[in-house]
Amino acid sequence: MSKILSLAQDFEKKSKQQAHDTELRLKSEFERHEKSIEQALRSSEQKIKGDIRDQNQRLSALVLKSWLWIVLSAVLVLVACSSVIWWQGKTILENQLEISQQSKTLEDLKSKGGKIQMSTCGDQEQLCIKIDLEAESYGRNGVYPWRIPEGY
Repeated sequence: MSKILSLAQDFEKKSKQQAHDTELRLKSEFERHEKSIEQALRSSEQKIKGDIRDQNQRLSALVLKSWLWIVLSAVLVLVACSSVIWWQGKTILENQLEISQQSKTLEDLKSKGGKIQMSTCGDQEQLCIKIDLEAESYGRNGVYPWRIPEGY
């Protein structure tokens, strides 16, 4: 029986040793597997962060472009409006100068011509003036006589 007891003790010792060795190998494999998973997760995390950063840069560029178009459009509208206002001011000034010159010319004509009445005459609507038939005529007889207009 002592042999059986010794065999049982040896078997128990070997079983414990095998269990301990298996536990150590499993622990080592689990640690290696855990490190491999951690490394894969870190790599995946870095890739995701890089992709997010790239996407944010693309979106920022798109937003910047849209704001740039808005600003450029607003500047273009302001420049166009300013140009139109400048052109209208220039045209108004030119028209005022022309009106002033025409008013002066009209005053000169009034002082020289009195109240001459003008109209259009005939089928061709030619310019004609009212003549004072009582006034003296000038020029040689039978040659294009000159007469003083009525109101002068």
